[in-house]
Amino acid sequence: MLTLLAFPICAFCMFFSQALNKRQKNALFVLCLIMLAMLSGFRDQGGSDFYVYRGIYDNTPLMPDLFSYHKTDFNYEIGYVYLCSFLKTLGISFYGFLVLHSLFFFTCLWYGFKKYIDQFGLLIIIFLYKLFFYNTFISMRQSITVAGFFILFHFIEQRKWIAYYIGCYILSWFHNGAYLLFLLYPLSFFEMTKTRLIWLNIIFIPTSILGFAGIDVMGPIGDILSSQFSTDAEVDKIDRYFSNDNLSPIGIFHTLEYFLIMFFVIINYKKIESISPHFQIVIKLFLCLLPLFTLLRGSEILTREKDYFTLFYAIILYYITIINKGKYKWLVLLVTCLICAFGYYRFLILFDNGALWQYKSWIGNSSFFL
Repeated sequence: MLTLLAFPICAFCMFFSQALNKRQKNALFVLCLIMLAMLSGFRDQGGSDFYVYRGIYDNTPLMPDLFSYHKTDFNYEIGYVYLCSFLKTLGISFYGFLVLHSLFFFTCLWYGFKKYIDQFGLLIIIFLYKLFFYNTFISMRQSITVAGFFILFHFIEQRKWIAYYIGCYILSWFHNGAYLLFLLYPLSFFEMTKTRLIWLNIIFIPTSILGFAGIDVMGPIGDILSSQFSTDAEVDKIDRYFSNDNLSPIGIFHTLEYFLIMFFVIINYKKIESISPHFQIVIKLFLCLLPLFTLLRGSEILTREKDYFTLFYAIILYYITIINKGKYKWLVLLVTCLICAFGYYRFLILFDNGALWQYKSWIGNSSFFL
C-alpha cells in the first residue's frame, strides 16, 4: 500500500509547492525524500536480487578474516565486499546496511541536484518513474555509483579533474559500470552549440537501426577486453556483460521520451541557454544518452548506464517551465506527472509479477544490528 501512495503524495507536493517560497519548498521536498528513504531503507523486498544481496552480505567474512582472501575469490567488486565486511564487523545487520545505503543515496540525490533545479518536485517524480525502484529497492552496487556520480558531476563543471578521477576510481570499486564515468571529464572542454547538437543527432539517429535489427555492437569490444585480462573470473564477467546473449534493447517508449525532450531542447536552445549558468554541463550529460538510445541501444551493459544521466531530464524540463515567462509551466508539470505515473505503476505491476505491489518492511521482524 505504501508504494502505491508514494507517487501521488510526491505529485501533490510538486503542485502544492508552486504556492510556496524557496525555503518552504526545500523543507517540503526534504520531507518527501525522507519518506522515500524510509520506504527504501525499511524494505524487506526487492525481487530476486534482494535475496542475492542479502546472501552476499550474510556470507561475507568479517574484516580480520577478509584479508586472507584474494579479490578473485569473490564474484562481486571488491569495494562492495569490503564495505559489507566493514559494516558486519561493526555489528550492523543487512537490514542496517539497507538503512545506511538509503541514507547515502538520498543525501547524494539532494545535494547533487538542489542547486540545479528550483522545481525539485519535478525531479522527484521523474526519479520515482525512472530510478526509484531499481536503484533503491533492487540494485545495491550500481546504485552506490549512481549516487556518487550525482556529486562527482559537479567536478566536471568546475574542471576539478583530480577530485573527479579520484572519485571515479573509488566508485569503480563498487560497480564496473562506473568505468564509463572516466570518459566524461573531457566534456568540460567541449562547448556545445545548437548546430553541434543537431549534427550529433543527425549522426547517431540512423545508427539506431543496428539496435532495432539486433546487430551486436558491443560483442567485438568485449572480445578485445577479454584478451587483456588473465583471470577466469574477470574474463567471465566481461563475457557476461558483452555477450550476444545479453542483448536487451531499450524500449521504444523510453526512446520516444528522450527524443521528445531533445526536440524541445533544439527548438528552444537559445532561450534555455540564456537562463541558466549550468546549461552547458546539463545538456552535455543529457547528450550522453544519445548513443545509448541509438548506436548502443541493444547492449544490456549500456542500457544500465542510462541511470547516471536520466535525471537530467528533470533539469531540462524545468528550464522549459521558466522560458517564455512560464507560459508552459503547468502543461509541462501536468504532462510529465501523467507520463511518470503511468511508468511508475506499470513497473509496480510488471516487476516480478507485482512483487513490489504490497510493501513489506523488516521493522518488528529484524534488527539494525546483528
